[in-house]
Amino acid sequence: MTTVTAPRIRYGYAAGPAQVCALVVGLLLLVLGILGFIPGVTTDLGTITFASPDSHAMIFGLFQTTVLRNVLFIIVGLAGLGAPRSRAGATLYIVGAGGFLMTLWLYNLLFGNSDFGGNIFSANLNDFALDFCLGLAILIAALATSQFALFGSDYEEA
Repeated sequence: MTTVTAPRIRYGYAAGPAQVCALVVGLLLLVLGILGFIPGVTTDLGTITFASPDSHAMIFGLFQTTVLRNVLFIIVGLAGLGAPRSRAGATLYIVGAGGFLMTLWLYNLLFGNSDFGGNIFSANLNDFALDFCLGLAILIAALATSQFALFGSDYEEA
């Protein structure tokens, strides 16, 4: 008796579901970080501070930003460009990026625009909503694209 098994599909760089998601998340965060330094896109760019709640620079006139916040978004975004090399790396990156945004949301929720000496980020209600919603969406994407959630997938890492 012979058994027939379905062929496994082999994907290359950023072709599996988690890898594509990691690449998209990385590009999104990279673009958000870069936008924070572009005059016109960021209003009151002359008032941007490195790390304090006193920055009045606002991306699209909605999201308060600092140099540190932009640099962190760029670093996390760049990490996402290398994450799609493996399924495990991509999944870990997506979880880490979602965790980063949720941590930023929690930090801003606790200390946002307060006089606490450790408050190093400017944040308004739009930032709270962006960090929370984007972080939650990325964590849901991590769950949806992980191979644990895709039981029976024909995906095989190249």
